[in-house]
Amino acid sequence: MKKKSIAKVFILSLLKSILGIAIIIAVGFASYKISYMVLSNNSENVGTSSNEIKDIVEEAQTDEISKNLIYVSNDNKISHLMLEICNTKTNNMDYITIPVGTDYTIPTEMYQKLSTVNQEIPQIIRIGRLKQYFQNDEDAYGYGELIIEKMLGVKISYYTVLDQETYLNHYSRRNTEVKFKPLSLAESSSEKSVTVTEKINVASRSYVNQLKDIKGDQNKIAEFIKDQYERVDSNLTVYNKIGYVESYEKMDPDLIHYWGIPGKYSDKIFAVDTKASKSFINNLVNNTTTYTQAQVFNKVAKTSTKSSKGKSIIVLNGSQIGGLATAAKTTLTNAGYKVKKIGDYTAATLTQTKIIVKEDGVGKDLVKYFSNPVVETGTVDTGYDIKIIIGTADANN
Repeated sequence: MKKKSIAKVFILSLLKSILGIAIIIAVGFASYKISYMVLSNNSENVGTSSNEIKDIVEEAQTDEISKNLIYVSNDNKISHLMLEICNTKTNNMDYITIPVGTDYTIPTEMYQKLSTVNQEIPQIIRIGRLKQYFQNDEDAYGYGELIIEKMLGVKISYYTVLDQETYLNHYSRRNTEVKFKPLSLAESSSEKSVTVTEKINVASRSYVNQLKDIKGDQNKIAEFIKDQYERVDSNLTVYNKIGYVESYEKMDPDLIHYWGIPGKYSDKIFAVDTKASKSFINNLVNNTTTYTQAQVFNKVAKTSTKSSKGKSIIVLNGSQIGGLATAAKTTLTNAGYKVKKIGDYTAATLTQTKIIVKEDGVGKDLVKYFSNPVVETGTVDTGYDIKIIIGTADANN
């Protein structure tokens, strides 16, 4: 009888412990969900109807005209940011670059709710530092989506995260002029249109050629998407992404359009003109005309050429042909340049050599040592001023 009593007490205690743990887990999960929904459910704070909000913890959904927020993640910062607009009605594709040096003041009500997630988050945030304001990357990307929705005045369909190597393989940078009429940033209501020079992300020629190779073949496009999803993070499932295959099949990679965002610089800090941006993006979304001609960019005054001598250079072999990095180091060192390190570039095999510099005007004096290389301003590994990724075109150079 005593043994039965002891066993009964033990079972009751065990059940109470299990119940207690279940309650703790349920409360924690509910708090996590509520923190997202509190932000999403207020239409005044995020600029969307509560009925239209999708819980960003769950799967995102496809839209006829999707707005994909593309983060480029580099360690603990966002190095690049783009908004991709895929229009399945016109089969147009547009990319809008948003400067990561953008400072944005979170509206007070939204900021108060974000403070319940992280009491240390500042009200004036730097877009490139989103990952530093939250405890984990998923929160940074999810809450960042809500913040950028508010900043741009548009509803974002889903987000995608690229790593730095994938970005460098797919995109390059160029200067362009963005002309717009200030609305929310205007000093006076009568201010006329202004022109701002911005660096925008455009698809590299090698990436465009890769897209052209699979154009018109749904099976190849689907396989390409699956392959890309092995290297990216997204709150849209690969299954839903493949839902765009029919539109991708009809899109012409040579007709992709690239844009800057309305706003202005103060020194190196950028401020987005929310009202002008909303109007600009809505015009792209509501465009019913299919692109039939390649985009023509406004000419921007060229920056002066600066010597690359004295700059720290890293050379990576992106050709998978042995010895090219060593040969390049010998050539550049003999010419008086400072090559601190060589290595292999493992993200992909490049055809055309890339010279990536931190400072405009640098790197042009290196062009003559390679076969028609691309020079672009972008992010370079810490400790270096110039990164050279050698492509197969330089195998016989």
